[in-house]
Amino acid sequence: MAGAALAALAPAGCDPIAEPLLCGEIPEGGCPLGRGGTCDDDVCRALYDCREGAWTMAARCDRPGEPEPDAGAGSPGDGCEVVTLDRSGEASGCAPALQEPDCPADAAETCAEAACRTGCVDFFLCTEEGWRAVAYCDEQGRITVAP
Repeated sequence: MAGAALAALAPAGCDPIAEPLLCGEIPEGGCPLGRGGTCDDDVCRALYDCREGAWTMAARCDRPGEPEPDAGAGSPGDGCEVVTLDRSGEASGCAPALQEPDCPADAAETCAEAACRTGCVDFFLCTEEGWRAVAYCDEQGRITVAP
């Protein structure tokens, strides 16, 4: 009888709640914006937001007297080789949505050594023709950019 009561309380036709896309390890020197990160914290060189399984820089924390970092997720001094993708023909609104372990191109544009630690295997760019593969993680966990 208890099972019937629970079944009656469950709303009919509800879709299951989607799993959140995890971003993995935040880039070095980065602080998560959504978890209270602030440029007032001396360890934060940049603030990042987790969007669709990828860390996206939201703000750079410039400090007077410190050299400005290069654009992107890292600078040559911190050993970060930034992944750069060809975004020609980029569009928005591709359907259907990507499913794990496929991820949007943004998830790959971080330090090369960290891109494959996000749980992503293939990276896609939304174009007018639909999703286009732009990079992938090989069996050794290294990212390869598609030609």
